[in-house]
Amino acid sequence: MLRGEGEPGEKGGPKGDLYIVVSIKRHSIFSRNGDNVVCEIPITFTQATLGADLKIPMVDGSKENYRIPEGTQTGTKFTVRNKGFKSVNGNWNGDFVFTVIVQTPKKLTTEQRELLTKLAKTMNEQPPVRKRGIFG
Repeated sequence: MLRGEGEPGEKGGPKGDLYIVVSIKRHSIFSRNGDNVVCEIPITFTQATLGADLKIPMVDGSKENYRIPEGTQTGTKFTVRNKGFKSVNGNWNGDFVFTVIVQTPKKLTTEQRELLTKLAKTMNEQPPVRKRGIFG
């Protein structure tokens, strides 16, 4: 609100106040958490399993190279320091934080299915049992 910056008052009265309303449209990829930029990055099963070099899209349109380690689980968060928004209250930048989402293929070729079946036979296919802690 800007006091006294609005329309002139009736019959020579003082100017009114000016109200400014700003609406911010949601971005389809990025969101904000304070000075940090956050987003989700889809990766393949093989990228998660073997590790991969990713090209992460940044807010300014550039791409940042980032190496994710082998055995990365879906939901794992990674941080690119100082690639977020410039702080309004200081002389620093927030971070760029991305969460990887492992995408499971919905359709496999015959060869892919055979290879995964062979892989499954070499592994313990039971999910690990999480031990319950003291509170649950």
